[in-house]
Amino acid sequence: MFRIATIKDIARLTGVSVATVSNVLNGKSGAAGPAKAKEIFEAAARLQYQPNTLAKNLKLRRSHTVGIITEDLTVFNTPEIVDGIEAYCEEQGYEIVLANMRLFKRYDNNLTDTPEHAVLFANTLRSLQAKQVEGVVYIGYHYRQISYQPPQKDIPFVYTYCAPTEGNFPSVTFDDEGASYQVGTELVRHGHRKIGVISGPISSLNAQARLHGYQRALYDAGVLYNNELTLYGDWNRESGYRCAEQLIAKGVSAIFAFNDVMACGVYAYCIRHNLAVGRDISLFGYDNRSIVDAFSPAISSVESPLGEMGRRSAALVLEKIRDPRAEQPRTSTIPCILHLRDSVADISGRAE
Repeated sequence: MFRIATIKDIARLTGVSVATVSNVLNGKSGAAGPAKAKEIFEAAARLQYQPNTLAKNLKLRRSHTVGIITEDLTVFNTPEIVDGIEAYCEEQGYEIVLANMRLFKRYDNNLTDTPEHAVLFANTLRSLQAKQVEGVVYIGYHYRQISYQPPQKDIPFVYTYCAPTEGNFPSVTFDDEGASYQVGTELVRHGHRKIGVISGPISSLNAQARLHGYQRALYDAGVLYNNELTLYGDWNRESGYRCAEQLIAKGVSAIFAFNDVMACGVYAYCIRHNLAVGRDISLFGYDNRSIVDAFSPAISSVESPLGEMGRRSAALVLEKIRDPRAEQPRTSTIPCILHLRDSVADISGRAE
């Protein structure tokens, strides 16, 4: 039967006290002479000794773990944020404990803060604190303001891809408005003036920010915004297809869909009606999901810095763990990355 080696085994093998072995392995100077210290390290390696970090951390009242609460781990943006948090924590000698609230599956995409949500959040947070986490990152699955917060302010806590209704804790997000401003600017630079927009639901804060950024780009370029060329979808492929039919009938030369899934619906409509994307109609999506490369030409899109959001969130939590008095920004906004591909044609040399 496999047996885990202990400090007592090393002490017995090297003929010194348990205290001496402990001091040597923990790097305490003068604990033993050079020859004996070398013997102790060699014995530890031979026995494949692994220190009991859990017991040590509990003794020091430190766990070196960060808790992550995801609203739903299956939503596409969440895994990349989690990966960013874990990567940063690993670099800093911390581990993560993951808790998934499964809101999307439990409540059928109902984003309204309900008493059930609050109870689930409180239970999840208590469970993480029972595991001795030193700080927590909370990841939303759609950007919105959230009313429930930790009952105590003594635990480092950061919201990511969402924000608290009260500014008691920092939040990390990406620059939706700035990215859409860049998309609008690029489309105008490529000669497009009659541009269709397929927004997400009007209640979505992401959609509102993207529309505002796009409108600002047109204003700065001296292009009149036409409200009739903005339609509202539901983030799904079918709504992209439906809106594409209406916008193309209005004579647009380009369509900016506020997510890649709706952009795929636009692409499907074009294929079915013998319209060449990148020639007859230009197309820009948002999220830069892997599906954009499945088309030829690939869909131009905006990449949200999800991994960097995770890293920034972890950095804020660890900063607060190490210095509870550290002053932190209420909101950290990270710029997006534009991927301009052949789905956008330059029509500056021809009239629309």
